[in-house]
Amino acid sequence: MNLKEAFQAQNKLEKLFSFASGYLDDEKNLISVTEKHFRSKAAEGQPDEKINIVVDDKFPPDKVIDFLLLLIDEREKLARAIHSAKSSMQFDLDSAVDVNKKRHAAAETLRGLRNFKSSSLLEKNAGVGYVFKKEGNQVTYRYDIERVKTIDFIRKDVNIWSLERYPHLRTAMR
Repeated sequence: MNLKEAFQAQNKLEKLFSFASGYLDDEKNLISVTEKHFRSKAAEGQPDEKINIVVDDKFPPDKVIDFLLLLIDEREKLARAIHSAKSSMQFDLDSAVDVNKKRHAAAETLRGLRNFKSSSLLEKNAGVGYVFKKEGNQVTYRYDIERVKTIDFIRKDVNIWSLERYPHLRTAMR
């Protein structure tokens, strides 16, 4: 088993663990329900009845508990094997994965910067002001507002820098 397969197995074990623990967290999977209907107390001559409520998709809780403990053991064995494989490598895999995640995050940020543009928008009657007339009363007046947004970086340089620094991200930048 290579590391990629080991990580896939680790993810599968995690999903199974989540399912089993979620199953054991749900009370309806852990108990049996019996209802006693006391009809004779309400209506003379009616027989009492005992009904067992059966959940169709119920797994035996003891088997789920055993399975959960087995998953923990398998997860521990897998973790030890992954640790052993990682320590025999000539580089730190965890650091390489972390740096690669940062590269992809940076590529995403730079892609956003590449698409960022300056803009101008005229908003009619968006502003409100107040003046006093000769008579001494205060009145409002409305005026237009032009909002100009200008980027504070050189988009071309961002594109060139990112492609020179990380040529392997060329496809990610498109």
